[in-house]
Amino acid sequence: MASAIPSGSEAPGELTCPICLDAFHCPCTLSCGHSFCLECMEGAWDAAESFSCPQCRVTFPRRPKLNKSVTLANLVEQRSTADELATVVLCDFCNDGTTAASKTCLRCDMSYCVTHVKPHQENRKFRDHILVDPGTNPEERKCKKHRKKIKFYCRQDKSLVCTTCNIAGDHKGHDVATLEDEHKTREKQVGEETRAVEEKRREAEEFVRRMEAARRDVQGSMTGVRQRINGEFARMRAALDEDEKAALARAAMKERELLTQIEKNIAHYQREIGELQAAATRLEGLAQERDSLAFLQGHLEETLRYRRQSLTTRHTTTWD
Repeated sequence: MASAIPSGSEAPGELTCPICLDAFHCPCTLSCGHSFCLECMEGAWDAAESFSCPQCRVTFPRRPKLNKSVTLANLVEQRSTADELATVVLCDFCNDGTTAASKTCLRCDMSYCVTHVKPHQENRKFRDHILVDPGTNPEERKCKKHRKKIKFYCRQDKSLVCTTCNIAGDHKGHDVATLEDEHKTREKQVGEETRAVEEKRREAEEFVRRMEAARRDVQGSMTGVRQRINGEFARMRAALDEDEKAALARAAMKERELLTQIEKNIAHYQREIGELQAAATRLEGLAQERDSLAFLQGHLEETLRYRRQSLTTRHTTTWD
């Protein structure tokens, strides 16, 4: 599998600000030759009584005017670009050295761009070839204990295991299934979970609609209350001015309390809707996953996430 390798001789430390210890952002260079982020240097001098270099301590009689070092900024940008290229996996069939791969075939040990991966996706003879993201780390597909490929799922311990784990390891004699068999078993479960998540999302949306209707009712009713109060006290303004102010204040406080509670409920269920939509998207993608290991890893993570979410979700509203 081809990958882009950056070239350059700059040491990472030479492009790091000694104050914030991060890559330079808008670097500037003092007359002593030391460089810092312009914002870091300005901040250091704003809090200081004298103006000196934080690195070599040379003192300046007046506060120097700081300007962006274009050369150093260009080096930082080149380093950032090179670091990004270092993570790009290239297509093994394209000869331009720049076309990024979209998928990697574990059986062929080759990476393909969007165009060259089509035979694997469309030709039936490649049905048993497993396509993964180009950046997938091969070590993640190995048993952490025996460093062998993960091929089984232990139903007793709910964990992914290798052949050694199954034959002579901690999972010997357990109820163990191949990744493919467990994948097929759980496909139906994923569909049911997807429907459950969708139903829960719909319930949350309906609750939000009810809360929004309640908000409109409260706002409408409180408008009427204010109008009645104003009408009654207008006829007795001279004698009952203080009573009118008190009544309006109580009404406004009640309105704020009700609207605050409603807004909290709406915000809660809108967050839940977002989480449920994200869960539905993940489950839909998981249902289409051909890689059994990736499928099981993803489903195990989704199951834990779903359980945690179910424990924290409450459909309760307090009304005075």
